[in-house]
Amino acid sequence: MTEPGTKRSPAGERVWRAACELFSRDGIRAVGVAEIAETSGVGKPNLYRNFGSKDDLAVAYLRAQAEAGLESFEAARQAFPDDHLAQLRQVIARVAAEMGTPGYRGCVVANAAIEFPDRAHPVRAAVDELKAEYLRRLTELVAHLPVDDPEGLAYALQVLLEGASATAQFLSVEKSRAVLIETTERVIASHLRR
Repeated sequence: MTEPGTKRSPAGERVWRAACELFSRDGIRAVGVAEIAETSGVGKPNLYRNFGSKDDLAVAYLRAQAEAGLESFEAARQAFPDDHLAQLRQVIARVAAEMGTPGYRGCVVANAAIEFPDRAHPVRAAVDELKAEYLRRLTELVAHLPVDDPEGLAYALQVLLEGASATAQFLSVEKSRAVLIETTERVIASHLRR
């Protein structure tokens, strides 16, 4: 996986790939610069030259991880240009489908919030920004539906999406998917004007 729009040297690309693999497998905090350098076969100075710091590398990783979720809104818009409810259902279905895929450990961005509780830390600031952007796009989509409180509906849906993603990690993936789809349908229906 490459961070969107980024050109790197071959050494920088090896650092990127190693960091993504390690962060995904072990979490951001557990991985040190020495481990990234060793895994990538690139010295620490080259890592700093390409990324500035481990925090900068972690923020780039989170942005790249969040990109698929953010792009799902445009994909849904293209798939159903005249049907906002179908767009919303597709965005929700993408999250449901992602649960339980090989290597899935929940939302990487949400996991980073747990690793970095200090909101002043650059990694946590990126988490908060990315989650706020997802909620903004969800609200923008929901605002096209005949509802009185698009912000409230979008917030409720994000809570359900985050909760199902977490629950799938320790309970049944299949049940978490099914409950997510069923519950979001009920919540959406309860907000639609009759």
